[in-house]
Amino acid sequence: MFNLKTKISSFRALDFAILINAIGLNFMKFVPFGLIILILAWLYEAIVAKTVKLDFKSSAFKKSFFILTIPFSVAILGFIHTSNFSKGFEDLGRLLPFLAYPLLLLSLPNDRKKTLFSSVLFSFIFGLFIRFGLDFYESAIGYTYDYNIQIFFYSYLDSDTNILSIMTLFAVLYLLDFLQLKQALSLQKNVFIHTIILFLSLCILLLQSRIVILFFFVSLVFLFLFNWKNKRKWSIFLTGVFCSLLMLIPVFQGRFQVAATESKQINSTEKMIVNDSISIESLPCMSSTELRYNSLKSSWKIFLKNPVIGVGTGDWRDELVKEYKASNLICNEHEQTAPHNQYLRTLLKYGIVGLVIYLLYIFKLIQFSRKNRSFGQIPFLLTLIFCGLGYDLLDVGSSAPFFAFFSTWLFFEENP
Repeated sequence: MFNLKTKISSFRALDFAILINAIGLNFMKFVPFGLIILILAWLYEAIVAKTVKLDFKSSAFKKSFFILTIPFSVAILGFIHTSNFSKGFEDLGRLLPFLAYPLLLLSLPNDRKKTLFSSVLFSFIFGLFIRFGLDFYESAIGYTYDYNIQIFFYSYLDSDTNILSIMTLFAVLYLLDFLQLKQALSLQKNVFIHTIILFLSLCILLLQSRIVILFFFVSLVFLFLFNWKNKRKWSIFLTGVFCSLLMLIPVFQGRFQVAATESKQINSTEKMIVNDSISIESLPCMSSTELRYNSLKSSWKIFLKNPVIGVGTGDWRDELVKEYKASNLICNEHEQTAPHNQYLRTLLKYGIVGLVIYLLYIFKLIQFSRKNRSFGQIPFLLTLIFCGLGYDLLDVGSSAPFFAFFSTWLFFEENP
């Protein structure tokens, strides 16, 4: 009881706002409100309560702030030579969390961060449960109409499949990493955490985001080998076996079977003919695999024309549409397909200079995790590095706040 009273008495407005943000990251529409709550809480503690402050003179703050704001800083560089300023401002707006979260969270005293560390990560997982709870409730209602089990899969389950899959991937890897580093847990807590891991793993497979599932298995193998000397590594093995057995069930293979069919059509020589009497909407457009493949090829072509500093923050989509039109890729032109690859999108927007800076960002996070190992860091890096091969992680409004928040929360340098 004494410990509980102590925690309640030491609980402050900023702590509450941080937990609210951790939960709200699972709901894209709530993120702006969460940031407003965080800003107001910070202003209250900085000006009224005077319990936090930005120590600009601290070498730890300068170093952390420089690294954690790299995605936003690179966007500013790309904005300087863009010609489409309205689109450039939109890009800067999406990347604003990479400035806001470091500014607000780096001022949190180290002792308060340590007290909140696990609570923030578990609050995020709690938010996932709320979102899945709402999704399963709606799907269960839909299931009663025609008793079609597919209602519990893919887009029927959730409208934002890819980013939710990525967030769930991080949550599962985080819990597995937590088990590896935690010294002693009771049997009840062990069973409880393993149950959550298996449930969230099931959710990843239900969402059927093919690239995330692929990298999920790759990440499990990496974590297993990374923790080879740890007796608790078998929890990772158990998760892999559980998911592998589920993937043997045909209904879980749905989108992978579709992908196999789609991939055969990629090198098709058939061309679509469009005239004024035929609307683009009525055309038999390409599969998602073909659209992505064409986008990757077109992005690479544009990069080769602008290799050093790219085409700029605001012009990348305009240049892609021009390339689609020149290559007679009507469906890509109509959809304005993005590259779906963070590394290639960085090359497209900022050129080799931007990619080198972005890789420096990842390298610095890896370097910090080796120096100050704590649970959550390796899962975050696996999610960032692997999923970046299949998604525009840092340039999408639904995923940028997630990566901005956790890069700040897991990797900032402590004051001596």
